[in-house]
Order: sequence, then C-alpha cells, then structure tokens
Amino acid sequence: MLEAQGSERPRRLLGMAAATAVLVSLAMAGSAHADAVTGAGATVTPTTTIDPDQQYADYLATRRPDGSWPGAPDPGVKAKSPVTSLHTYPKLTDRQLAGMRGRTGEVATIDPAVQATVQTVRVTKDATIVQTYLPVPGVTPDQLAAGLRAQGHGDVRVTRSSDFSTTAPSSCSYGSARTVTCPVSFWRNNGHEDPIVRFNDHSGSSWPVSKAVPKWNQVANIDSWYYWNSCPSLAGARCVDVFSGNYGATGWVGRATRTYPSGATSGAFAESGHRIQLNDYYSPTTFTRNNVATHEVGHTLGLGHNVFSNDVLYYVANTREDIGGENPVLLAGLYSITR
Repeated sequence: MLEAQGSERPRRLLGMAAATAVLVSLAMAGSAHADAVTGAGATVTPTTTIDPDQQYADYLATRRPDGSWPGAPDPGVKAKSPVTSLHTYPKLTDRQLAGMRGRTGEVATIDPAVQATVQTVRVTKDATIVQTYLPVPGVTPDQLAAGLRAQGHGDVRVTRSSDFSTTAPSSCSYGSARTVTCPVSFWRNNGHEDPIVRFNDHSGSSWPVSKAVPKWNQVANIDSWYYWNSCPSLAGARCVDVFSGNYGATGWVGRATRTYPSGATSGAFAESGHRIQLNDYYSPTTFTRNNVATHEVGHTLGLGHNVFSNDVLYYVANTREDIGGENPVLLAGLYSITR
C-alpha cells in the first residue's frame, strides 16, 4: 500500500457569514442552543475549518494518475492495511445468510416524524449528485436540514421513514433493513463476477476505514476493497474516495456522496464522483468513529437508513459497529443478479 506523500495542502477557511448562518440556524431550531449545535457529543476546539466541497475540488485538481493525493494526512497504521481481509472477514455463505435474519436488542418505537433521511440533490448536465448526511446525536433531521439550507444548499430533502415491502430480500427492504432508494440503486458488474467497489482512503489515522471496509466485503455478490491513498487502474472497477477534515459545527458527522447519470436518482450508479467525508469536529462520546465509517460505506454500497434503533445504519450516529444480520441479507439479495 502507498503511504501518504507530501504535506497537507493549506485548508480553505469557510466564509464567516456562511459558518455563522449554520450555527445560528441550528441553534434556533432547537430549544437548547448548545445541544442543537454540538449534539450529544463533545467537540474539539476548532482552529480552522474547511469546506468539504472545496476539499474535493482540491483533490480533483491535484490527484495523481494512480489516485494518490498529496493532501492526504498521516494514516498511521492504516497505510499497511491489505486490500481484503478474507481470513478475518470471510465471505458469508448462502447458509449463513439464511440464518441471519432477526434483530438483537430492543426496538425503539419509531416515530416517522423524527426518524428521517436528510439529503441534498443537485442536477448538472453530466450527473445527478445526491448527498446523504448522518446527524450527530442530539441534532434532529429537521435541525440539520435547516442548517444546510442556511449554508446555501438549494435542494435539501427530508424523507420520512419509508414503508417498503418486506416480502423478499430482493426487494427494497428485508426486515428492518432498507435500500438507499426504492427502486434500488446498484453498482454494475462491468464484466466481473461481482461488482468491485474500491475505497480509496485519504482520511486521518483516527478514522478506522480500514476496519469498516472489510466488514462489508463479507457480503456475498459484491466486493469491497480497501486502499490507502491509491486506486490503481483496473478495468470495470471503480474508486470511492474517503476524506476527513474539520468541517465545523455542521450538525453532521458523516456525509456520503453518490452520483447517477443526469436526471436519475435511482438505478445504476455513475462510475465516478462518489465519496465519503468524515467530520473531525465532533469528538465521539455517544457514538464511535468506527460506527460512522461503517455506516457511510453501507450507504455507498446501496443501503439506506435502518428502522431498527440499534443498528449501524440507524438514521443517527451511535455505537453499533457490526453490520448486523439483515443488512447483509438485503445487500446480498440486491447483488444476486448480474446487472
């Protein structure tokens, strides 16, 4: 694996007016101002904040042909992580998947007025760009949406819990698990036995992306590979870039960006433009960074928010880190046919 090369690029400060608008909007949306901004977790003391969209633009402008980026921070031990960890995380068999339905723990009463998915949608002539946000504990979807609008996002959508059919794992749901869209979104096989999704990790050492990706690679019918700061050419495979940074008191701790051909918001993913961004601002107390990284990888593969409160794909960050039982069944069903 390649180690990070060069020094980190200077980080662009968010405009003070935009940053202030986000904080004011979030604060006004809740009854307790501090909780509305910071959620239930403590925050680090920010020195400078960076704009996640500008971060990605900087990456596109300076990345090398092999997908490495001079701005990547020190990865720590992640730089030595293998592409796959089949010894530790072997592929689940059909028999194992058949026995995995079922929930552990208690299921909270689901209030569809509270549980929701917050997304922004932007359509260009070349692509439709959908960004899904994971709220930090203590920030409601409506508060988060208000903050995003104040930040200048034009099309912010709050989608309440969907009542998908749960009749078969090949549908949009299975038990408590949900696909990210219905009709489903998916990666094409592109000539491979299973679709290959490679996660090109440019995040800092505190984000265990190298542990999150192999967990999802257990799922049958789709391959998820981990790379540190590189994504060498491989016909039919694609790269999903993973970043971290101090994005400020935005109300979200993780953001997954997926792209489609222009005009589409479900179906086959576009082959490029996908990324995950992990917010350093929030110091985990009532959630873990492993949870957030695992959650965002699940979104990128095609899973949506889970209506089971004790799940890694619940609509708000928490402490659950394994991929559960129903998520892998649904995901394996999604990719059980060649597309």
